[in-house]
Amino acid sequence: MTYQEWKEKNQKEFNDLPIFFAFGREQFKRAMEERGLTENDTDKIYRLGDSGGFYLRADSPIIKAFFEKDGDDLRELMKDHDFAVSAFRYEMDNHEYAINYYQGDWEVVGCFSKKPLEYGDDKNYKDYLYEAGLEDLIPEYQEARASHYKAAEEWF
Repeated sequence: MTYQEWKEKNQKEFNDLPIFFAFGREQFKRAMEERGLTENDTDKIYRLGDSGGFYLRADSPIIKAFFEKDGDDLRELMKDHDFAVSAFRYEMDNHEYAINYYQGDWEVVGCFSKKPLEYGDDKNYKDYLYEAGLEDLIPEYQEARASHYKAAEEWF
């Protein structure tokens, strides 16, 4: 499996969750009615952060299970050298790493961290990898970084 395939699989699993999104009163009302509820039955739903997403309280074990396992299989896949290099490279390309001087490492490593990383102007990729518990992937990160910069030279 490639990193991109993993991302697509994870996105499909997320898309299959019983979550509905509403960004206005009418959308919310319609989505609630589709679930046999009125817009005032807010005691029967949970809000999914500030995403505009909602789900039925009865579905909370399904939602919780998804978010608790999220990333566990990625940690296992990252043990493969080529997978890890390609994963870091994908996110470097995605986050315009070569021109994102101040936040590039924070953003890229953050894609693989199970917890939010503390941003710091004086931090580098090694600091972030240690903070994320990924210090064993420093060689893979360095290889991806070199590959990204080489490609960036060709782009510019």
